[in-house]
Amino acid sequence: MDTFLLRLFQRQVAAQCFAAIFASETAQSALNPPASPRTPGAPIPRTPPHQDVFWASVQNCLTAVANVSKTCWGEEGKYRKERKPLRQSLGIKKDNPLKPISTRNNFEHVDEWIDEWFATSTDHVHVDCVLGPPNVIGGVSDADMFRVFDTTTAEAVFWGARYSLKTIMDEITRLYPIAKEEGDKPHSDPPGPSGDAA
Repeated sequence: MDTFLLRLFQRQVAAQCFAAIFASETAQSALNPPASPRTPGAPIPRTPPHQDVFWASVQNCLTAVANVSKTCWGEEGKYRKERKPLRQSLGIKKDNPLKPISTRNNFEHVDEWIDEWFATSTDHVHVDCVLGPPNVIGGVSDADMFRVFDTTTAEAVFWGARYSLKTIMDEITRLYPIAKEEGDKPHSDPPGPSGDAA
């Protein structure tokens, strides 16, 4: 891969990692907002989560992670071979958790899921934007549960499929400084660390 092109891709990965980290931190703040000031002797008030901010931030985070995946492998692996030098320069291994983008697709194409759900659901019970374990609401099938954030496992759940946000954010946090450092190198420098890239 041409070094100039490599640097552009490295900078794109760094920018999308930053966007994912920013969105993740915003989601965390919305999930656990700071407590309001209290009168001495009064019980400590519990500030409820800001659900709209939380879910918007999760969606933004998943979109940025999917953009990292597309930069490193191409849409549906279309540029897997051509982008191998990029993955090697960033130390991305074959079993990297950023590669699948199915959960982002579920959040992004929710309109299609609603159509399918409406046509196939027997009960037409629609559960969406839940904070807590999926079983917090009893008697509801996976097919009737859309966006769920399992607060006990830090997983996004959609129609029963689980996606570990902690796992992907650990990898994004590892990747960000490497992509930043590599992308800031002159166009004439050789690529950085070699990985067992997929």
